[in-house]
Amino acid sequence: MAVRLDMMGFLFRLVRGNGERSQSRSLPRHWQRSGSAVYLAIAMAFAAEIAFAGAACADTDAGIAYLKEGYYIKALAELIPAAEAGDVRAQTNLGSIYYYGEGIAANFDKAFRWYHAAALQGDADAQIGLAIMYIHGQGVAGDLAIAHMWLTLALDKLPPGYDHDRVSVNRDYIGAQLSSSQLVESSNLVQHWYQNHQAP
Repeated sequence: MAVRLDMMGFLFRLVRGNGERSQSRSLPRHWQRSGSAVYLAIAMAFAAEIAFAGAACADTDAGIAYLKEGYYIKALAELIPAAEAGDVRAQTNLGSIYYYGEGIAANFDKAFRWYHAAALQGDADAQIGLAIMYIHGQGVAGDLAIAHMWLTLALDKLPPGYDHDRVSVNRDYIGAQLSSSQLVESSNLVQHWYQNHQAP
């Protein structure tokens, strides 16, 4: 099970301290002089974060293995904690499970939540899933301009090949249905994504 700690909060409280008095109680004297305590705390925090990321990755790998074998409830049990810890593969796979109703009833609200979380991290599969939800108005109000934006972002991530071509054809088909103001809106959303890494 993945555990997520507030490492930045931990570091802030650690280095904020109360001056020499608080440092002298907990740190050896040579660490106080050299400033090594801060470096040691940062190193420990990064090591802990890497360890927790490894645990989330292990949960995700197990969840995906269960998913491939058709053990959907076991897959959910492994993927949910990893997705909550921010693992993009877990989030994308959860989006798919909830969208297609794999072993459970389809739940477009939950599918949207997980596809959106992964799409914001730049996952092309999640961006495509999110675009489909915007096209059909599933779990979110239908909006072809936003769907066009997500497909454009996914195209930028996909390598040349069949998937790229298929998404390109679909994106262009949607683009042909948009008004000129909707195309401008989609283009502005794409630019906003690249400038601020924010999207609807």
